[in-house]
Amino acid sequence: MQKGPIPLKIIKTQRILIRPVRSTDAPLMHDAMKASFNDLKEWMPWAQSLASLRDTEVYLLHGERIWSSPAHEGVEQPLQIMDPTNRNYIGATGIKPANLSIPSFEIGYWVNHQYAGQGLITEAMNVLTRYLFQVLKAKRVEINCEQDNVKSANVAQRLNYDLEGTLRNHRFDATGKKVTNSLIFSCVDITKLPPMPFHWE
Repeated sequence: MQKGPIPLKIIKTQRILIRPVRSTDAPLMHDAMKASFNDLKEWMPWAQSLASLRDTEVYLLHGERIWSSPAHEGVEQPLQIMDPTNRNYIGATGIKPANLSIPSFEIGYWVNHQYAGQGLITEAMNVLTRYLFQVLKAKRVEINCEQDNVKSANVAQRLNYDLEGTLRNHRFDATGKKVTNSLIFSCVDITKLPPMPFHWE
């Protein structure tokens, strides 16, 4: 992979679009985090207290700078998952380069509570995985989640990612107080993914 900015404007299906973050997303994102706070707090270390609107703006401004810079290993390039009108906030994801020389990537996700249970995150991760393989020539995409986070693991399983193993005593839980295990899922062959038409710019 060429070591420059990741070339992505939008990934789109009939139900969703995925695009880089914008600072103007702050009100929508903040409202989604507020509505989903109890769900997020259980699994996300950054959601142990609700970020202010200003904190959200600062995060998004930093995300814009990341997208205008060359990709770096270990630095997530944040993405928004929106409805096709680009007005309703479905959730968030990101592309984290793990090894650019291979290249390999890690992806993660969270969903706005009001859009949970509709398969939208599974759909988003399907087409994001396809984008990484088809456009960025990935050889590996990984999903890493806490062992007890069944809903997150189910996304990887519905996409036919392979469970490579359980890393014991690998992470702290969201509170930072309890040591717990990680599940490592990977995709190295997108022919295993459920069919899903999409386009990207």
